[in-house]
Amino acid sequence: MYGAADLHGFDGLLLQVLDDEGCILDVNPEWNSLLEYAAEDCVGLPFRDFLEPGLRAEADVFFRALGRPGASPFLPVALRGKSGRSVGGILMAQPRPREAGGGYACEIWTTDGFARAVSHARTRAERDRATDTVTRAFSAVTELLAKSNHVPEFLRDLTLLMEAISGAVRVVIEPQPPEPPAPWLAALAAEMRRGGRGRETGAAAIRAGRLAEIAPELAAAHPGLSVLLLCFADETMPAGRRHAVMVLPDDAALAEAWEKQSIPYACAVANALSCLTLWERQSEMLRKAHTLSVTDPLTQVFNRYKLEEVLASEERRARRYGTGFSVIMADIDRFKAVNDTFGHPIGDRVLEIVAAEMRASTRTTDVVGRWGGEEFLIVCVHTRPEAAVILADMLRRRIAAIAFPEAGRVTVSFGVSAHAPGDSAAAVVSRADAALYAAKRGGRNRVCVEAAPSAETTAS
Repeated sequence: MYGAADLHGFDGLLLQVLDDEGCILDVNPEWNSLLEYAAEDCVGLPFRDFLEPGLRAEADVFFRALGRPGASPFLPVALRGKSGRSVGGILMAQPRPREAGGGYACEIWTTDGFARAVSHARTRAERDRATDTVTRAFSAVTELLAKSNHVPEFLRDLTLLMEAISGAVRVVIEPQPPEPPAPWLAALAAEMRRGGRGRETGAAAIRAGRLAEIAPELAAAHPGLSVLLLCFADETMPAGRRHAVMVLPDDAALAEAWEKQSIPYACAVANALSCLTLWERQSEMLRKAHTLSVTDPLTQVFNRYKLEEVLASEERRARRYGTGFSVIMADIDRFKAVNDTFGHPIGDRVLEIVAAEMRASTRTTDVVGRWGGEEFLIVCVHTRPEAAVILADMLRRRIAAIAFPEAGRVTVSFGVSAHAPGDSAAAVVSRADAALYAAKRGGRNRVCVEAAPSAETTAS
């Protein structure tokens, strides 16, 4: 049972407090206004005296039954005013606790007042529902920002989620160039710019009539409906902004809620895009910085730091899982003579071509790097020495067949070793280096495996 303060502002609601005998203890001003009785003229009189005579007996039965199991707390009544005017309504009553003085607390809604109260409650419920829908859309922006790594991914998921939870009939977000936007979206964006709202984050509601003039195709697809055009700052777009269109439903409460919150929502999306753009830039800078830290600047293969990191990783993997790996050490034959004869720029070009051939001829799982000077090292993951020898000899033959600019023909010697149980990565590299020098001593342009002469493959 509501108190007078709770229902302030509702006309057509009469409040009373009755004693145990059904006599009036207090009434509210609406009682005085509708029935034209002053409060002091009512206090102490039986409530039944203000009812139409034919309803008094029924009211007596109603009050005697109050509080009993199954008893109804409602009773249709007709009150007689001082001028004789009859006022119909619904009586709702309940017993008051003894500590509050006992008696009954009563509310009488006039028929018109009850209809207005129901309408007000329905309107408030619709507004609450619309507000809740818009609030969920705001939350979705935050949730997607936490899950997304890139602007296109964020916008794709935002479109799908908005269509699911925003209540909008349709949601379209301007695509990333070079994909062109729909012609009607471009027309709506131009309309927004003409209104002076196209240079920053903002929003504009476009009614059905105006929509038919600007974007007849969209208006024909959604007859009678208005649209909400959002514009949010986006540095990934050529003009620095991105547009989105929400086709609003034929729902006054939801359309009103979206129009009220459209600019804050556009700001929320713009802030999310700004955060993602900044994150992407920082990620790209970190990626480039990492690449530079592990890449040889001349040959664009890995540097020695990265090679040692890979070797340490493969050593740990071999110890834990019993897997093996092979190492190929390569050295350009008589490279000092190339530099001395043709100059260092030609020598650098030779290094670049050799490195490029090694990258192109090895697997994606193989790690190619410059060990130092004219020496290269290849870590062949999960590779037996026999397969590493075949790879090394293929590289030897392909490099020997290249006509290097100005330097002509250049050959490379190779040493191959394989990890054995209990080996350290340094020991594997040391054996490959020893095999390389064996190839050099054996006449260059050849492949040697560790210290075993029988495994040697010579140039044909």
